[in-house]
Amino acid sequence: MEKIVHEKNFEQWSGLSKIYHDIRPVPPEAIIKIILLWLKKEPETVVDVGCGTGLSTIIWNDIAKNIIGIEPNDDMRTTAEKNTVSDNIVFKKGFSNKTNLPSDYADVITVSQAFHWMDIDSTLFEFYRILKLGGVLAIYDFALPPIIGWEIEKAFLDLRAKCTKITYSQKTPPVHNDKNTYNDRIKSFCKFKYSREAMCHSVEKWTLEKAMGLFVNISNASFAMKIDTSIKKDVDEFCDLVKEKSSSEVEIIFPYKIVIAVK
Repeated sequence: MEKIVHEKNFEQWSGLSKIYHDIRPVPPEAIIKIILLWLKKEPETVVDVGCGTGLSTIIWNDIAKNIIGIEPNDDMRTTAEKNTVSDNIVFKKGFSNKTNLPSDYADVITVSQAFHWMDIDSTLFEFYRILKLGGVLAIYDFALPPIIGWEIEKAFLDLRAKCTKITYSQKTPPVHNDKNTYNDRIKSFCKFKYSREAMCHSVEKWTLEKAMGLFVNISNASFAMKIDTSIKKDVDEFCDLVKEKSSSEVEIIFPYKIVIAVK
């Protein structure tokens, strides 16, 4: 069932790890609480697949004995290693459908903001293989756009549409899965005992500069500017609007959707 992951899906992040680490939100505590309610014990081993710079890995530091972050992009993984000093966390190069981990190994597998880049069928086979019986798989994303105010959100969606059009105009663009199909795909896999969708959110206060960095990052502008630098004019106009409509400190609500399954 193993398939080669489209190289663009992970190589496009090269050179972006520092800004990603500085402006992406840390997943909320509610994510952990949902997982632990299903697991009914403290996990010995947590595997965070597509871990990026480790923001979704370090949240397990005081909960699990062994934490492994799996990340194929060397730049992202190196940044994760530089920013993590815990003895119980390690980062390894691997893919979602080829983790190189033993079978029946993990109590929990998490995927944060990354499942849409993965080959779902072969990945689910790999996840099922490395999960212990009774282990929990949790796939979660924050909704776009985060809630900050309708004018900024509308301008963000317009900018994102332009950047996405440029990004996918390439001869071999990255491959992107529909986030709304995750639970249906898990159910059609027919191996997990039960799965469902759940919702939670976090509320954070950020500096204006950090908020602008986030919205530009998640607009796909970083990818688009590698292809067409003219999009920078649109990015600058968006940033001017954010400055006009915001104070020096902004409150952002991050709505999360989590798809959770038990082996």
